[in-house]
Amino acid sequence: MEDITRKLDLYEFLMDFVSHEIRNPLNSIIMFGNLMVEGTYGDLSDEQKEVMQRMLVSAYRIEHMTGDFLNMRRVDAKEDILHKEWLNLKKDVIQVTVNDLTDKFPNQSGRLAKVGEGDCSAGRIFADRQLLLTLYDNLFFNALKYGAEDGRITWDCLMEGDHWLLRVYNEGKGVRAEDLDTIFSKFTRIKDKEIPSQPGTGLGLYNVQRIVLLHGGRIWAESEYGRNFAVWMTIPRPPTS
Repeated sequence: MEDITRKLDLYEFLMDFVSHEIRNPLNSIIMFGNLMVEGTYGDLSDEQKEVMQRMLVSAYRIEHMTGDFLNMRRVDAKEDILHKEWLNLKKDVIQVTVNDLTDKFPNQSGRLAKVGEGDCSAGRIFADRQLLLTLYDNLFFNALKYGAEDGRITWDCLMEGDHWLLRVYNEGKGVRAEDLDTIFSKFTRIKDKEIPSQPGTGLGLYNVQRIVLLHGGRIWAESEYGRNFAVWMTIPRPPTS
C-alpha cells in the first residue's frame, strides 16, 4: 500500500511539473516568438523569420508532448468527464484541427492542405468536443510524422446501425502486423529500422484509445506494411439520433 501511495505521489508530482514548470514557460516562449515573427518588436529579415519559425516548430513539438501527459491525466480520470454535444465533424473538429496544425507547423501546410474527406455520410456526431479535437490532433499529427511526404491523409465518417464508424488513413510505411496489437499501449513506441526515429512520448495513440473507450466505442488499427496505415473507431449513436 505504501508503495502504491508513493507511485501516486510521484505521478501527481510529474503531472504538476509538466503543467506548471514546463507548460507555462513554454507558452511564454511561443507567445513572444509569434509576436517577434509578426513584427511587434521590429521588422525581421527573411532569414531571421525562418530561424524564428524553426524555433517555434520545435516549441510546438514540445508543447504537443507535454499535452500528451496532461491529456493522459484527463482520460485516465475515473469520474465522468464527458460533455457531449452535437458537432459538425468537418466544421467543428476536422477543420479546426487542420487549421491549428497548419498555424503551428507551416512547413507542413502543403500536406495539411491536402487532408481529404473520404467516405462521409454522417455530418453530425454526438461527442465531447475537446476530447474529439484531441483525438484528431493526435491522429493527424502522427500521420504527418510517420506518413509519406507526398502521401495522402484522409478521414472518413459513416453511419452504421447504432454507431458511427470513423477512420483516419495515411499513406506511408505503416506498421508491421505483429505490432498492431501493441500500438495503443501506454508509453509504447514501435521501433522499426525502416522508419526514422521521431521524438514522442508514446502516449498519443493511448490517449486516442482512451477517448474512444470513454465514449463507449471500439478502436483498432490496420496496415499494409510499406504502403499505408489506418485507425478505425466506433462511437455509439444516441437512440433518437
